[in-house]
Amino acid sequence: MLLPSVSSLVSCVFTAAALLVTMPAAADSKTDALIGELGLGCKNRVVEQFDAPNSDITVRLGSTLQADLDSGAMTATDLEQYGASFDWSVAGQDANGYCNVDGKGKVTEFKQW
Repeated sequence: MLLPSVSSLVSCVFTAAALLVTMPAAADSKTDALIGELGLGCKNRVVEQFDAPNSDITVRLGSTLQADLDSGAMTATDLEQYGASFDWSVAGQDANGYCNVDGKGKVTEFKQW
């Protein structure tokens, strides 16, 4: 029986490690793209409500949701299924609040503080 050489084993380990390192990056880019798509629904709602230019509007993923994504407790699949929550504000106006969207970016709840 032939045993693999040490160099072959090391090569396999490094190849497997490289695959593990690159896989989350692909998942992160999918998640980031989905967050951008979902956030656009919220941003468009703010534009309608306040007749403000896009450049004055800031939309950020809610902090609890961001923490869940960072920890791996939530994934892009979950965002597609359940949607997301965003905090928003309008520069130069005393306007901010939050916006919930479904997995397709349709606003399901819009609140101003």
